[in-house]
This record gives sequence, C-alpha cells and structure tokens, in this order.
Amino acid sequence: MNSKLPIVNEEPKTKYSKLQTETMEVHHHPHVEKKNFKEYFLEFVMIFLAVTLGFFAESYREHIVDKNRIHDYMQEMVENLQYDSVRCTINYKVNVVREKGMDSLRTEIKKGINGNMNSNALYYYSFRYLGSFSHAAFNNSAITELKNSGSFRLIENKDLTAEIYDYYQRKLLAVDSKMPTKAETDETTKLGNEFFNLIDIDNYVESYDSMDSKTYDGNYNYQKLLRHDPPLQLLIKDPADLERLYTLVAEFEIKIKVYNFWLLYCKKASEKLINDIKKEYHLKNE
Repeated sequence: MNSKLPIVNEEPKTKYSKLQTETMEVHHHPHVEKKNFKEYFLEFVMIFLAVTLGFFAESYREHIVDKNRIHDYMQEMVENLQYDSVRCTINYKVNVVREKGMDSLRTEIKKGINGNMNSNALYYYSFRYLGSFSHAAFNNSAITELKNSGSFRLIENKDLTAEIYDYYQRKLLAVDSKMPTKAETDETTKLGNEFFNLIDIDNYVESYDSMDSKTYDGNYNYQKLLRHDPPLQLLIKDPADLERLYTLVAEFEIKIKVYNFWLLYCKKASEKLINDIKKEYHLKNE
C-alpha cells in the first residue's frame, strides 16, 4: 500500500534569496590592526603638547592683561601723587603767609602789653590771620583701587611696594596727625572773640554777601582796618589778658609751622615715589 506524502509547494530559489541566506549565515569581524607602544606614546606626546601650549598661551595672555592693568594703575597713582605734590605746595605757601601774619600779630600784642597799643593793627592781623590755616586734601583713588582689586600682587618690585605702603600708610597719616584740630582752631577763634568785636565794622560782615571763588573768603579790603577812624577798640586791654592771647597765638603759629614741615616732607616723598614708579614702569607724562 503506497502512502502519498503531502505535497509542499516550494518557491523556486532565486539568486537574491541565496545571497540573503549566505549573508545571514556568514559574519565577518573587521580586522583591527593593533597599535604598538610608539604610536600610543606619540599620541600622548601630541595631546600633552597641545594642552601644555594651550596652558602657556593662556598664561601669557593673562600676563599681558596683568601687565596692562598694573601699568594703568601706576599711571593713575602717578597722577594722584602729582596732585598731592601740588596741594602740598599750594597749602604750604598759604600757611607761610599766615605764619608771618601771626608773627606780626604777636609783635603788636607785645607792644600793647608794654603800653604802646595800636588797636587798628591788632584788628588787622587778628581778622586776617588768626584762627585759620590751609590744609591739603590728598588723592587716594589709585591706592584704594589697588587694595580693593587685590592687584598689589602685580607689583613685582618689592622695594617699590614697600615705598608705596610707606607713603600712604605712614607719611600721609603723619601729615594729617600734625594738622591743627578743629578744637584747637575753635579755641583760638573763641579767645579772639573776647578781645575783638564787629560793632564798628559792618562792612566786614557785608563783604561775605559775595564770596571770592579763589580764596573762599569774603571780598573785604583788610587795609580798611588799618585806616579806621576813630581807632577800633579792644574789649579787653588788661596786660595779663593780652599775655594770654599772645600765648595762644604763639601756640597756634607753632602748630602751623609743624604742619608745614610735614607738608614739605610729604611733597618730597610724593616726588620721589613719582620718579621711582616712572622708572620702574617706563611711564611718560601721558
């Protein structure tokens, strides 16, 4: 008995199906050539050089930026110091005139003590010179910026750094400490008011209706006091009180002389520092 097998319809095999079958059955791994030690080392060296050169390039750029920054700071400091020098000179000269005026006032007080009083001269020297002086205001903008920005480290010359610190932290403070205080000035003015009054010189008061923009004072002609007729009178004429006035005038004159000494001291220090900074940073009068 013959049994018939079921007939299976098979599709004819084509070239594409055969290729697909072979492709699925065969998988080739790509051939990777192994690198030797020299090639790995060369790659490392190239990367290292690239990173190093980048680091040096960035460091050099920062160096140039820092160099330009400290140059600008030093130029500003020179300008500050030049301002300080000018202010010291101007105030010194004004105070020298006041010193001479107070010296003349002391001479007139002595004459009054000895019975040879010239009251008009006493008024003249007292109103013009007593109880005031000229003080310098210094420019600290550059040193303040240097401190706040942390740029002091950019000054490579340590001697110059020490000189800058010495000027701003010692010399300027010394000048300010030698300046007559407001209390001392007020005391001198208060004692002067015990001897001199304004009742007969209304024009002196009226002179302050228009202030002088150069002297910051009233536009008063003090020579009028010397020519005043009748002669101006002192509120106190007792020789013992005049001696008290003489002593106070002398003490105030000494304080101004001491202050003037320190103004000159500071002026010389500022000029030396200017020269040292210009030399270090090759600065010109920009």
